[in-house]
Amino acid sequence: MRSVPLLELADARRIAAAAQAEADRRGATVTVALVDSGGHPLLLERRDGASPSSAVAALGKARMAALNGKPTADQEQAINGPRPALLQLACLLGQPAAAMAGGVPLLHNGHCLGAIGISGMTPEVDAAIAAAGVAAFAADATP
Repeated sequence: MRSVPLLELADARRIAAAAQAEADRRGATVTVALVDSGGHPLLLERRDGASPSSAVAALGKARMAALNGKPTADQEQAINGPRPALLQLACLLGQPAAAMAGGVPLLHNGHCLGAIGISGMTPEVDAAIAAAGVAAFAADATP
């Protein structure tokens, strides 16, 4: 039997706060979504001015990253290049999921504990805001 750590709401709030701080720094109107390892929502924050569709997209990006344990930017690149068949993965998961840049898994000791998804700006800006959240998670998760 294995023991696996779990994200708590307090963790999600710290991660989201770091992402929101980066969004503030960039003047970005985005949605920040955090999910657990099963892709279930823990927290969703849509900034004033962010598109309503960004809420759905951020959650889908986070879900895809959590269920695969891989950044969605890598999956998007594979779909646009040598692996277009990966488009089918979103349907197979049985819940809305998106392989677009901005979703990053939260990994700790070889376990995917969940993911952050950002949507509302360019892929590069979404990814940078997600990276700020991941950095906060990594700093807290270090023993």
